[in-house]
This record gives sequence, structure tokens and C-alpha cells, in this order.
Amino acid sequence: MGIKRHLFLYNTITVLVALVAMLAVSSIATHFIADNYQHQSISQVSEESSQAQALLQGDAVLRHDWPELNRQLQEIGFSLQVSLGDRPIFSSLNPAQARFYRESGVRTRWDQSSPLIVQNPGGTMVGVKQDGYTVVSLSQPPTTEFLGTPRQPGEIAVLSMLISGAVAMVIIVLFSLLFTSWQVKKLLKPVDALAEAARRVEAGDLTQPVDYGGRNEFSAVCAAFNHMQEHLLAEQEKTAAYERARTDLVAGISHDLRTPLTSVKGYIKGLRDGVANTPEKQGRYLDIAYQKSCEMDVLLQRLFYFSKLETGNLPMFLQPGDLGDFVRRFADEAAMELEQMGGTLETHIFPSSHPVQLDQEQFFRVLNNLKDNALRYAQADPLRLTLTVWRQGNMECVRFADNGQGVSAESLPHLFEQFWREDQARSSKNGEGSGLGLYIVKCIVEAHGGTVRAYYDNGLVFDIALPRQESEST
Repeated sequence: MGIKRHLFLYNTITVLVALVAMLAVSSIATHFIADNYQHQSISQVSEESSQAQALLQGDAVLRHDWPELNRQLQEIGFSLQVSLGDRPIFSSLNPAQARFYRESGVRTRWDQSSPLIVQNPGGTMVGVKQDGYTVVSLSQPPTTEFLGTPRQPGEIAVLSMLISGAVAMVIIVLFSLLFTSWQVKKLLKPVDALAEAARRVEAGDLTQPVDYGGRNEFSAVCAAFNHMQEHLLAEQEKTAAYERARTDLVAGISHDLRTPLTSVKGYIKGLRDGVANTPEKQGRYLDIAYQKSCEMDVLLQRLFYFSKLETGNLPMFLQPGDLGDFVRRFADEAAMELEQMGGTLETHIFPSSHPVQLDQEQFFRVLNNLKDNALRYAQADPLRLTLTVWRQGNMECVRFADNGQGVSAESLPHLFEQFWREDQARSSKNGEGSGLGLYIVKCIVEAHGGTVRAYYDNGLVFDIALPRQESEST
């Protein structure tokens, strides 16, 4: 159930429980007060009626001393009405008592042979008839002791409602506080779990996921947090592996630079010390020193491009060009180098236009890195390279293939990773590579909006696909 539904349900329950509590308290309080009031009223009325009846049968009536009788009745909360026949001769009734007396019909229905006793919610009326006199006594409105003070029924009703309402409000507030506290604690459980997980992440612990089994909006948040934590852990491991590769690269570069540098120093020293004492020997020393310096230059160039790629500062100057013509020019230059090493390079360019957006300098580096990779690791004798250009849909494709031993199936997915070198590369007759050549190839191809993949087919094969540039007329 969602949080919104939870809150709606909890609020509804709180209101309903509060209403039930208020009704229950009010009902109980009203019932208690009414019973107490009724009990007090019955007792009070019975006692006062008896006292009034005794006074109406006393000496004051026999003496016809109506003021004295009225005084005595006033002391117990009664008023006096005396009539001689149908003519009133004495009355201390207030307007409400007089109206009650008139509306009661006592004068017409009262049997003179029995005393008068009338009791109703408006009061109590007692009377006697003697010697032609009609003597009637009426009580004041009944009062009841409530909270230590005599009060009228209306006051008691109002006070009882106020008290019951106050008690009900106290119960409602207490219940709301307890219920709300429980619900807040329940709703904040996933928040507390997320906060604890965030503290663990801050401390560097990315191994413990958020343990929350609820099915509401927070479950998606917790799942997203766990996914983020897994991603951070993977990135952390990737970064650690990357740093290890950097360390290995530094060590490898130090070795790769030290070896040709030592050779260059040795041959220059031989020239300086006169060890190379013949023109032929001097020429050979110079050729070897030049070759070694070229190897160092290649390595430093790759490091330079890697730094540019890492910082996103590698400039790309894309211009319209024909991919087939570009590959043909590259092949003409590379074929000469391969022939000197006993290898061959073949080209198969389908006879059509192959227009693309091309940075010729950067794409030359792509093909040259692939060539150097083959020269270094193919281990084919003689080495045979093949360059093929064709069109496939809206892509212009280049295939670079050698006839070497290729790489293992496990190594293929890693060929374009930075700093990655297969174990066999370390034992190559041409020495170690930097682990950057193919990574640079991938970055440059993707900067052209293309793709590159590697696979084995009687040798290592690289397929490059670049988006075709449509002519303006189309």
C-alpha cells in the first residue's frame, strides 16, 4: 500500500476513533450526571414536599397568619398562594409559578377531601383547603448540588456537556499523539534505513544493501539506492583496476623507454669512443640508434594522445572525403614498409564512391596503430595484411585483417580497453606494447561517429564502420 493511502487511512481511523471516543465519553458523562441529578432531585423533592405539607397543616394556617406561613415556606424554597373562594387574598408566586398554577387546573379538579400534591419538571405544588380557604404552596425550580454548588438543570446540562467535551478532547489528543507517534515511526523506518546506509557509504562501506521489505514509494527509492551503491562499488573496483593498470603502465613505459634509450646511449658511446672504427660500422650504429629513437617516439606519441583523450582535448577536424581513396593512399605507404620486412599488403576497394566525414590525420593514426599491432603481435612469417573497403547500408566499412595467430576468445572483449595487454604480448619478439594503441583506435573511430569490432577469421580482423555522408542533392 502506498504512503498516500496509508496516510489517508490513518487519518480516517484517527478521526473515527476520536468521534467514537467523544460520543462514548459524552454518553457516559451525560448518563452519570442525569442519574445523579434524578436521584438528587427525587430525594430533594420528597423531603421538601413533606416539609411544605407539614407547614400547611400547622398553626399558621389555623391562625390565618399568611405572612408567617409564607416566611416559613420561603425558608424551604416554596411560595404561597391563598384564595378565599375564587378571590386571591395573598400571593408570593413569581410569574412562572403563577402560570404553572393557572395551567395546572388545580382549582377545578382538586378534590377537597384529600391534600394536593403535584410534581413535574417545573416544580412541586402542595395544598390544603380549610374553612373556605384554598392554601397552595409551590416550590422554586429544582436545583441540584453539582461541583459543590447548587445549580439549575440548564446549568447542569451545559456544564456536563462542557466537561464531557473537555474529557473527550483530552482523550482525542492523547490518542492522536500516540497513534501519530506510532505511524511516524513506522513511516520513517525506510528513511532511517536510508540514512544508515548513507552513513555506511560515507564511511566507505558499499557492500551492505538497504534492507527494506515494504511495498510502497520507499521500496523504489531503496531499490534505486541499492542500485546506486552497486554502481559505485563497480566503479570503485573499476577505478582500482584502472589505477593498477596505470601503475603497470608506468612500469612498462619505464622498461620500454629504458631499453631503447640504453641502446641509443650505448651506440652513441661506441661512436664517440671509436669502437665503430669503420664507415660501415658507424652507419650500422647510427641506423640502430635511429630505429630505437623512433620506437621511443612512437611510445611518447601514444602517451600524448592518451592524455588528450583522457582530458577530452583531442581536436577533431572532420572534412568530407572518400574513404576508398584515403585507404588506398595509406596502403601505398604501408606496403613499402611491409616489403622491407618481407610482408605484403593487399587492398580490395569496391569501385564506387565512399563519402564520409574524416579527420585524415587522426584516421591515419587508426590504420597505422592497427598496422603496428599486427607487426608487433601477429607472429606470421611472412606477414600478410589485407585492407577492404565496401558499403553496407548507410555505413562505409573498412576491414583490416592479418594472417597471424590472433588472440584467445577470452581476450577479444578486452582488446580495446586501456592499458590491456595479452600475456603473449609480453613475450613478443618486438617487445611489450603500451596497451594504448587499440584503445586510441576505438576512441578516434567513435569520435567519427563510427564503430569498431574485432574477431578471429584465419587471423585477427578489425571491422570499422563510419556513417556515410549523403550528398547535398539527396
